[in-house]
Parts: sequence; C-alpha cells; structure tokens
Amino acid sequence: MKTFKDYISDQIPLNETRKETAILIDSIYSNYVKEYNKNQPEVVGWLDGSKNALIRNEILYEVGIQESDSVLDVGCGVAHFYYFLKNQGWNGKYFGIDPNKEAIKLIDEGIDAKWGTIEDLDDSKHDWVVASGVFNIGIQESHAWWIIHNMIQRAEKGIVFNMLTHPYENKSYECYIPEEVETK
Repeated sequence: MKTFKDYISDQIPLNETRKETAILIDSIYSNYVKEYNKNQPEVVGWLDGSKNALIRNEILYEVGIQESDSVLDVGCGVAHFYYFLKNQGWNGKYFGIDPNKEAIKLIDEGIDAKWGTIEDLDDSKHDWVVASGVFNIGIQESHAWWIIHNMIQRAEKGIVFNMLTHPYENKSYECYIPEEVETK
C-alpha cells in the first residue's frame, strides 16, 4: 500500500490541506474501516493494538479533563475517546470531527460528530481540544503547527495531543523533536 508521502511533496502550502487530507484518507485510512470492526483500535490506524490505544487515551485524559468538561476530538475516528471518557465517569459535551466519512458513519447515534476537518468548524469553544494520532502520518510540520494553533483557538482550558518522538525507527511515520514542538 502506498503511503501518503508517496503522493505528496513537502512543498505543498497549507491551503492545499483539503486535497492532502483526501489523499491520505483514500490511500490509507479508508482501508482500515473496511478491514476492521469499529470496536477495534485498528479501524482508525492504531495497528499496535488495544493495550497501547488504552494507554494513549489514559495519557490524554490525565491532563485534567473534569467530569462535566466539553471536549472537541480532532481526528475522532469512530469516537473511541468518547467511550473512554464515559468509562471514566465523564458526562460532559463531546464533539468529534474526522475527515474519514466512512469512520464517521460507524459512530453510534447520539454521539455528536461531523465529517470534515478542523477548518470546517465554527469558532465555538470547548473546554478541551484533543488530537490523538493525527500528526503521525502524512502531515507536514507546518500543517501540524497550523492544526495545533487552531486547537488552541478553540480551547478554554487547554489542548492535548500526542506525537511520535524523533528519531522514530519507522520512516513511514512523522516524528517530532519535543523541544521544537514546545517552542512553536
């Protein structure tokens, strides 16, 4: 299977975000939705299994999300983080957004989610804005900073996201130098 990097040059400007995202979904993530059950972490590309997916969710949650806080989940996939929050006793307002239309279709009724990207949202605020795994495949560094900036603009209490640390052994994934992320 071709990776996103096989299709995209490093020189594409941010205004090409929608095109880049569509290629990424078509070439990678749409295949996971076809191959895996919606309850499996692999359906959204977490190919290292349930244990690691749970660890990632715990780390996101540990920033201090309170039981009634609102959460915007950028790159929500099939809303796994929503279920994790519910299992922690959380009862706040959730909104998920993901560019994978097929993943959005798998989300249970009653969970507020939309097909699209962060640029499709209005300026409404949420207590927390989270993103898990969205910066690992096919996102240029400048695009990652743009997404993080947009997350900050929508957050009342804070944002939380994860990134792979440079150097990362698998060159198919994007990785970042923590000190550089802190200064952006």
